[in-house]
Amino acid sequence: MTGIYRNLWHFIQFLALAIGLTSGAIAGETLKPAPLTQVPIEIINNRVMITVPVAHYSLSLTLDTGASSTALFQSNQYTFNDLSVIGDANIIFPALDKIVQGFKLAPVPITFGAHTYMPDRLLKIDRQPTIGDRLNFKFDGVLGQDFFSTFVVEINRETLTMSLYPAGTNLSKYFRGSLPLYMKGTAPHIKLYNKMPWEKQNQSKEFMLDTGYPGAMVLWGNKHFHLAAKGNDIKALRAENKGIFTSINFKIGMIQFFRTPIFVSPNVPHQAKVRDGLIGSNILIWFHHVIDFPGKRLLLDTGSVNFNQMDGGLYVLNTEAFLIKRFIPESHAASIFVLEEK
Repeated sequence: MTGIYRNLWHFIQFLALAIGLTSGAIAGETLKPAPLTQVPIEIINNRVMITVPVAHYSLSLTLDTGASSTALFQSNQYTFNDLSVIGDANIIFPALDKIVQGFKLAPVPITFGAHTYMPDRLLKIDRQPTIGDRLNFKFDGVLGQDFFSTFVVEINRETLTMSLYPAGTNLSKYFRGSLPLYMKGTAPHIKLYNKMPWEKQNQSKEFMLDTGYPGAMVLWGNKHFHLAAKGNDIKALRAENKGIFTSINFKIGMIQFFRTPIFVSPNVPHQAKVRDGLIGSNILIWFHHVIDFPGKRLLLDTGSVNFNQMDGGLYVLNTEAFLIKRFIPESHAASIFVLEEK
């Protein structure tokens, strides 16, 4: 084979390889599993909201990984008295330290676009103005842990859509960040290794992932509160049910959060003593992400969020009052000083 033909042959081989790689990449891109259905969402009050048919109602529901069951809340507009009650039941709101009595309903369809979901444990909660005020209800119900145990749930902030996939679908290779979910019963937990401003070094902490909480992060427990409240009258703060808001920099997976408002609660919810606190929806809503209970993982894009101001992130759990504090390096004369009190 002459030099010119040999070069031509090598060029043809290279071209064929390039075409093969390109077509393979294109094929790989199209291999992402097709969802069962896709529906539009809204981000309201830092929560993911959807409006879908539930039986013959059109209802606004929020995604709540902290609620034990999917539930409908009675209101002046909707009593749901025409839905069949088949027994008594309770719904757990760990962040609020409440088990709310309700009723178990006969299965009714919840329609997500082209797919119908029939929850085995659909609850109806009677009018609960106290609970409602504390949750800042602007919706008709929640999709709880039973919903997340049934589907792999993808939330795309850019397109404002929710895609549902069957359990067992693995979307890991389409996201650069993956974080394990540690399931305790049906409740998802995340382990983080970050240093709080009152800690001397990074320490492992466990948080429940609670997308029903519209803030970013809550910490509780005597250790956290005593150290964060150092320099204040701790007994007085507890007596007044007054917590502390501050801001921190931390990392979840491959995402950096800067000046993030976090709340340190003065009291530990009875149901939450086994964890350091909770991660709320104001962490996830900024990014394309997947909540995969069946696969025990949280998938995230990479990037960063800079909370320039704390407004919009000050959400307390149990009607607490609070101080706003800023922590400064120990080399300064004072390690903590109060910026504002509310």
